[in-house]
Amino acid sequence: MFNENSSPQPPRILTTATEINGNFRTLMNNNLPLKIRFPGREQRYLSYIVAVDRENASLALDEFVPNTALRLLQSGDEFHVEAHIDGVRINWSHQQTGIPAEINGHPCLWFKFPEAMRYHQRRGTFRANVIPDQPASITIAGKTLTTPVSGRLLDISATGCKVHIDSANTNLKAGQLYESCSLIMPHGSLGLSVEARHVQAIEENDITKVGLRFHQVDGVTQRNIERYVYQLQREARRDEGGELF
Repeated sequence: MFNENSSPQPPRILTTATEINGNFRTLMNNNLPLKIRFPGREQRYLSYIVAVDRENASLALDEFVPNTALRLLQSGDEFHVEAHIDGVRINWSHQQTGIPAEINGHPCLWFKFPEAMRYHQRRGTFRANVIPDQPASITIAGKTLTTPVSGRLLDISATGCKVHIDSANTNLKAGQLYESCSLIMPHGSLGLSVEARHVQAIEENDITKVGLRFHQVDGVTQRNIERYVYQLQREARRDEGGELF
């Protein structure tokens, strides 16, 4: 009943500095590799983001491997970058000469943020279970509700969440949009609108389970939700003793 649609999502073009900065910081903080290619050349290169400067809209890349890319970089050849964040493919291009510098004694190259970034969720969204000792909740409110309804999150994905409410009488209706909600996560709260996709009232236990889909969230809110889902996924893998990446 509460499963997400597993079909791939259409790509989005990100153009705001906030959205682009958020992706760069996620790649940097999680030490995720960048795959780099120069048009017309077969050789592929590897690098990492080692610093992000939001104020100056710039990022620093580690030395490329193999280092034969140095000549191309010094001449200002265009190059394309691709990276992956939990099922999402991100790619962008640079058409500028990198500025050599050092960070903690290691050489790097600074580049300006690209004007646009392609963000493509290639598979269905990952649904992460909320950690019991780090509870999250949501308060559902809107014009059609006389009293806000609060519940705890059971799980969450980039596009929605499943909620447990300690009452079988919530007045929530499937298909209804609730435009004044507050999603409360361990690192802060977000205001957003949700659509009730499924409402299951269980009278004998006096509870309701609700499947919610986030509705037309802005880029900053979306990135905060995705960062929380990503954090939960990493915690789950750590608890299972698996490889993080």
